[in-house]
Amino acid sequence: MIEFNIDDNLLKIETKNTLYAMKIVHDKYVAHLYYGAKSDFLRDMYKEYPVDFAPYVADIGANFSLNTVSTELSFFDSGDMKDTAVKIKNANGDSTTLFYYKSHRIFKGRCNFENMPYSRNADETLEIVYVDEVSGCKLYSYYSVFEKSDTITRYAKFVNQSENVIQLCQVNIAQLDISQGEYSVITLCGDYAKERNITEYPIHNGIQRIYSKRGHSSHQYNPFIALKEISATEDEGEAYAMEFVYSGDFEAQAEKSFDGKIRLMMGLNRDTFSWNLEYGEDFWTPEVILTYSNAGTNKLSQNLHDHIRTHIINPKFVYAARPIVINTWEAMYFNIDEDVLLRYAEKAKQLGIDTLVIDDGWFGERNNDSIGLGDWYVNRTKFKDGLKIFSDKIHNMGLNLGIWIEPEMVNPKSEIYKRHPEWVLQCKNRSGSLSRKQLVLDLTNDKVIDYIVEKIKETFAEVKLEYIKWDFNRSLSESGSLFLPARRQGETKHRFMLGCYKMHKKLTEAFPEVMFEGCSGGGGRFDAGILFYCPQIWTSDNTDPVCRLSIQKGTSLAYPVSAISAHISDTLFNNLENAPDYDFRFNVALGGVLGYELNILNLSPENEKKVREQIQKSRKIQPLLLQGDQYRLNGLEDGEFGFICVSKDKSEFLLAYQNIGKIKRKRICLNGLDDTALYKSESGDIYRGEELLNEGIELPVNTMYTYFHFTIDKY
Repeated sequence: MIEFNIDDNLLKIETKNTLYAMKIVHDKYVAHLYYGAKSDFLRDMYKEYPVDFAPYVADIGANFSLNTVSTELSFFDSGDMKDTAVKIKNANGDSTTLFYYKSHRIFKGRCNFENMPYSRNADETLEIVYVDEVSGCKLYSYYSVFEKSDTITRYAKFVNQSENVIQLCQVNIAQLDISQGEYSVITLCGDYAKERNITEYPIHNGIQRIYSKRGHSSHQYNPFIALKEISATEDEGEAYAMEFVYSGDFEAQAEKSFDGKIRLMMGLNRDTFSWNLEYGEDFWTPEVILTYSNAGTNKLSQNLHDHIRTHIINPKFVYAARPIVINTWEAMYFNIDEDVLLRYAEKAKQLGIDTLVIDDGWFGERNNDSIGLGDWYVNRTKFKDGLKIFSDKIHNMGLNLGIWIEPEMVNPKSEIYKRHPEWVLQCKNRSGSLSRKQLVLDLTNDKVIDYIVEKIKETFAEVKLEYIKWDFNRSLSESGSLFLPARRQGETKHRFMLGCYKMHKKLTEAFPEVMFEGCSGGGGRFDAGILFYCPQIWTSDNTDPVCRLSIQKGTSLAYPVSAISAHISDTLFNNLENAPDYDFRFNVALGGVLGYELNILNLSPENEKKVREQIQKSRKIQPLLLQGDQYRLNGLEDGEFGFICVSKDKSEFLLAYQNIGKIKRKRICLNGLDDTALYKSESGDIYRGEELLNEGIELPVNTMYTYFHFTIDKY
């Protein structure tokens, strides 16, 4: 619900549990008042006071300075000495930026994006209109409210109403000023095969910033940032979060001033973004999700999970049964062989696996990673009768079929590149670099997008598919375009990302019954933008269960279990003397959507039996994992991991626990249960909800892993 109190010039946005408040002051500025738990005490929150060396507005007086007043948006070189959200380059060459409030309106729903992902089905939206009177640029700042998930999204539109060209240089359209408090910054950092590990440290004076300049959201930093009270836990205390619905270059930062105030911002990366607005042109920013919790970081995560499932992921797939796949990569690599695949399918059917996924190596002359990428036609040496006949054979066996693609990339040794070397990103008169023996297609050019989309559609036109794995295996460098004029080269990376989204839109609409899985060398493009098109994402190329514990825990901070693709494999990255067995790997895979990534033809009879049992268990609990509320276990020590997933009606829950340290854990206290209910385990043990909440559940001493599945006892 959004309200405007004309007497106090107060704008209030309410969700189920939170209040966001701002005030129009001196008819020109929008001051930020409050974001937190619902409160009636707003009248005295706005204050003006003089501060030495703070520039002030002469017409108002020394008490009013944009450096001391918390604002909804801040503008470069306008008197605010902190890092600011918006910067433009004026026609006269300077970059002083100052937008004044002009009007606002409240309307049902939201402004939908045509070529970018966005949060569907907003309840209401607040539009605040600002004007920079010198440059002639108009700014529309939007707040869309999603009441049930306790989330607000922020996005904006810039419109040039002058006859001069205006250049957007910096667009951090989500800004949150917090008056004071002792907070920690939380980010999800890592590297290839080490993605999204939780990094937490007390905020200090100055800027703490994460970013990507790689052309994708990256393995190194995820477009998520949170602040939590130093004393907050998983289940108690205040926390704020921002999450970008965008898959390209970004920046996110927290800045603490000497007076204790904190500014949280998120937006497009200022180092790799600029945009020229001609007269009458507009520019839409991507959106940022904001949320607040006064019940610890678990509630913060649950808000984001609910938002992503309800408003980001395609509703056709979000709660539908997910395929349990066998992916060929770790067993076959490029050595795709039709006869072996048919044997795989027979074995998969026996095990209870429902989908065979052909990974890299099925197309063009693709026998290794140096050739064929971009040539999207079936390799007739590997599939003598074509892909359609093979697909028919697989479906006649009672299995579904999936396939791997990487539409944004080409090899220099490919037919498409030989015909169109101008179709890749490049800087004129400069030699380019390779990564993974690949080049990146110039998706600022619609001809390139249309060509790739049509080739893929043509190849799959008569092929029955249920699953497509969409990969993206290198970062961008030499990010220029021969298609764009010189004045627009700074727009290349954002235009490339818009091209990626256009390609996703075209292909997902061309194959509406196919479930797409996102991937980028594992987790290099794991973000809410990709989830708009792909209901789940390959979490990491690292499938080692010990490594996956940290990766999946960090991922759960911002993304729901339903988005996390978790495969059981034979891969081992840790240096344990005794590699954990398939039971442990299954226990870890409970933190996502189950699949397999190994040579199933080599399974021992014992492990075949385990796989069959795992698949049966997974199908039984999958609806709970797709729809339930996840609580990371509180109070764990180093080496301990675990979570509980509770159904929305609290009638069912799953507890998964892993201990790779030397902790002698005996009891785990749970969360989120009905304290008045009786819960019955699969083995027949009955516990009171109150007992599980307050006293916990007993675990065997020195347990490395375990899980319990409980339902309400109906007798």
